[in-house]
Amino acid sequence: MKLRLARYASLLQRTPPLEAEVLVRGLLVQYFFHVSNRAMIEISGLQPGEVPRLSLLTPTVFKGRGRVRVAATALFGWVNSPFSYRCSYVEARNPEAMIEIGDKTTINNAAVLIAEGAGISIGARCLIGTELQVMDTNAHELEPGRRHLADTRTLRVVVGDDVFIGSRVTLLKGCQIGAGCVIAAGAVVTPGFVAPPLSIVAGNPARIVGPVPGGSDPTLVFASDKT
Repeated sequence: MKLRLARYASLLQRTPPLEAEVLVRGLLVQYFFHVSNRAMIEISGLQPGEVPRLSLLTPTVFKGRGRVRVAATALFGWVNSPFSYRCSYVEARNPEAMIEIGDKTTINNAAVLIAEGAGISIGARCLIGTELQVMDTNAHELEPGRRHLADTRTLRVVVGDDVFIGSRVTLLKGCQIGAGCVIAAGAVVTPGFVAPPLSIVAGNPARIVGPVPGGSDPTLVFASDKT
């Protein structure tokens, strides 16, 4: 093993840096997709004759016994961005859980999406920064003495179309983000929080701090419940 690693190190040293970077990242993308539960993934919005294919620019793993429905034009990862070697984690944990990602939505690096039951829906044309965390569950009960028990009261997370989410945002169970909203970097959107369309949301805990400049489209609505 040591000799093999030494040969790999020697090969990398002889490879131009940009070529080596592309090679290593490509291997990581292939590895994490290889160990994913690929049977749970459904590609939506395919054109006639189009081959189903996920667009993965950086490492992304899919786990669980539920379903992940991803639009054919959605994109995971961004190369020229922090954490391009870190793995995003997408888990529909239980058979009834569904994670949906809409048309032309881009999810940057190191995202975590976990649905245990009620599900997660992210609309179309969303732009999402690094280190997003979205959960439809508390993972465990909150009461002292019961925290070893699983949280059975999952609540659906809904993100509307055309939402811009900054880096390091956390969306907790039951929150609803209206179409066209902006979620500021570092915001923690608490359980059950509702942001009307075209709102700017910021802070921990998150609050509405104003309207999106120039946002006046009355047709923007919450993403529909598709399950």
